Amino acid sequence: MRAGKNHRSRVFVALLVVCCALNLSSIVAAASQGASSSSELLDQGRKLLEAGKLAEAELILDRAEKLAPSDPVILNLDAKVKGRLGEYASAGALLKRVIRLTPQSAPAHVDLAIALADSGDLNSALAETATAISIDPALAIAHLNRARILSDMNQDREARDEFALAARLAPGNPDCYFYWSLGERAQRNFTKETELLRKVVKLQPSNVKAYIKLADSLLHQNRTAEAVAGLRIALAIDPNSAQALYKLSRALHNTDPEESNRLSDQFLRLKAQNSVVDQAKALANEAFHAFTVQNWRESVRLFSEALETCGDCEIESTLHRDLGLTLCRDGQIERGAEELRKALALNPEDRDAAKALEMIPTR
Repeated sequence: MRAGKNHRSRVFVALLVVCCALNLSSIVAAASQGASSSSELLDQGRKLLEAGKLAEAELILDRAEKLAPSDPVILNLDAKVKGRLGEYASAGALLKRVIRLTPQSAPAHVDLAIALADSGDLNSALAETATAISIDPALAIAHLNRARILSDMNQDREARDEFALAARLAPGNPDCYFYWSLGERAQRNFTKETELLRKVVKLQPSNVKAYIKLADSLLHQNRTAEAVAGLRIALAIDPNSAQALYKLSRALHNTDPEESNRLSDQFLRLKAQNSVVDQAKALANEAFHAFTVQNWRESVRLFSEALETCGDCEIESTLHRDLGLTLCRDGQIERGAEELRKALALNPEDRDAAKALEMIPTR
């Protein structure tokens, strides 16, 4: 349920955002919100969420929530966005308000259970799933999330029963089989794991992660030919999957050493590309140092150089955002806005870029 990124790569970013956010307000006037109704804002927020623009959706829905603090639809959607952005405590608080307004809504109890589980409160999350099931015993998503929570609590037998029930209630939901397979793997039940993952890839033919896990399961059973076939499919879907490249190279080591070596070289080239990211990060740290001494032009130059070095690397969106904020601090508002829009196009979850852009049009 949970994922994280390298902490070091966030250090200069977090500091820069704080400084820029404080200074941007002295250049750009605070946004004067329009007189949109809560229903109009809800519609805007829903469209932004459907488009994957989470940060912008959050801003709109927060505004809608202030206009209609007792509207469970607005509260629920705002909580959904905050949950996807990792703001689990805020999402949980909103969902508790939803439940107070609609105590017999089973899906609302499930949503709260998810937020509580993501924040680490598994016991409370489990209780919410029990409430949801008592309201609607046939709600598959309630059984699925109860199974996942039980699995996280190492209650494997109970989890297996819930996974099986969820799959019977919603046989077309690949999540039932995927998360069930993780529990079977933890118990080293590779035959069952394979069976479940085959159902996942049948329902989701482009799921690279499932194909790689299926190959792993098959390799544990010495079914190498089937594993190789699965890894080839994974690479056909994503030729830059380092995990699939490495595993396929290893699987072919004895049967096809020539292809194994070729794949190994490809894997090493992919690893080398990662060093580009390290260079870009080093330049970005220098840019931040220039920012701290208010050398805006030097900071802009270094962030621009970091972007050139990065290309389409994993921190491209962050660099566009930080360059945009620095340009705004230097008074180059239009150029700054352009960079912020690029950042948001690459990462719709970037709340800092979204908030800065919302401020700029009212200048």
